[in-house]
Amino acid sequence: MISEILDREFVLTQARLIQKHLSGPPTSSRRRSSPMDAVGVIDKEAAELLDSAIQSEDAARSTARRGGTPTPSAERSPKEPYISSDPIISIVQSALEEYLRDPTSPDREKVVRRGVDESFVTDNEVIGKRSSRDRRIFEKFSVTDIGWVSSLVAMGIRKFKSPHPFNPEPAPTHILSDRCRLIVVGDWGSGVPRAQKTAASMRNHLKSAMDAGLECHVVHLGDVYYSGFEYEYRDRFLAYWPVYPDEASLVGSWCLNGNHDMYSGGHAYFNYLLKDPRFARQARSSFFCLANKHWQILGLDTAWDDDGLKDPQASWVKKRVSDNDSKTMILTHHQLFSAREHSSDIGKVLREKLGSVLDARKIDAALWGHEHRCVLYEPYGNVKYARLIGHGGVPVWADDSDSALPKPGMFQSRGFMTSMLGEKFAYMGYAVLDFDQSKISANYFDENGKLETSEIIS
Repeated sequence: MISEILDREFVLTQARLIQKHLSGPPTSSRRRSSPMDAVGVIDKEAAELLDSAIQSEDAARSTARRGGTPTPSAERSPKEPYISSDPIISIVQSALEEYLRDPTSPDREKVVRRGVDESFVTDNEVIGKRSSRDRRIFEKFSVTDIGWVSSLVAMGIRKFKSPHPFNPEPAPTHILSDRCRLIVVGDWGSGVPRAQKTAASMRNHLKSAMDAGLECHVVHLGDVYYSGFEYEYRDRFLAYWPVYPDEASLVGSWCLNGNHDMYSGGHAYFNYLLKDPRFARQARSSFFCLANKHWQILGLDTAWDDDGLKDPQASWVKKRVSDNDSKTMILTHHQLFSAREHSSDIGKVLREKLGSVLDARKIDAALWGHEHRCVLYEPYGNVKYARLIGHGGVPVWADDSDSALPKPGMFQSRGFMTSMLGEKFAYMGYAVLDFDQSKISANYFDENGKLETSEIIS
């Protein structure tokens, strides 16, 4: 990731320039300096959607400044790394980064390595004169080829508006050994140096399992940033995935669909990521089952319908639960509920669609991501073990408040590192689940491999 594209004001400034360009003369009358600069009639729709997204971002920030109830993205400090929750703005972020990193881009040489003290976020930046008072005030930057980057934005919006078809068939059930290991990480697909460190730490647990002859699987709970462009899977995900390409037959790899994966329609998720041989067990499906006689682990797609559960998954879960007596763990990208986000809509559709199995207390454990934290919950909502593991790869400021974690939360990772500028960044991390018959030893590690907490799930 490039630091400026994690800066809200920089991104919105560029978004306004792109919107103005898309609102101008038809594409056919412009200079086409790139093969990608050919989107035709989509320009007007893209311009309108982009204008609406910019206005929404501005309104959310204005509400926050007046003391109202802001959106989660507006709630953050303006200096905190910015990953938009708006799909159109996320597409702008993806397009800007792809443009700046393309070897043929006229602005490619402006991207340079950052200083070591800045690496808590990312290690790349656009050359610019910085103010001594605020390191995130940039010298005015203008895209040299606005037609190129505007075309990338318009094509991303076209994919968002025409998502990849949902695959209604689950992957073939994978039969687990009674003793096995699952390594679980969420929201990891940023590619920043600290996410790479997280992967290297996960690799140690994978290697120790392989050395011991223990079956091992690595599961990503979804979200490759900013909006699931193919280059983001290639350069930020597959390049650092802890399972090496020549280990595809030895270690299982699984990836849920996240909202950011769907921001460009999920096309690269289904057609590029899941096509990689390491993910062959998933059979190009976004929901799957790993099972033995003690546990069944059901990976669900809560992103194709954003924060929902696309049919026929609910009926599939009900059938899986009714057809056997094993315990059930579900894996999702979105939350069933939250101690940190207070809207009653959080997880509402998921809870409704799984209502009968939740009411029957048939879901013993639920692991999810989406929020970029690590939180363990008390038994709540008829789920005994609910765990948020969304801190795999997104740099966020530490929540080091002295106030207690709101119920039903009972543990939150509060470890942090402090930059030379005094900013406190929360540690990233992951979970290692060791299955032994019906017992699971769950250990939660930070990006350096330090154990933060552990528990027995049974």
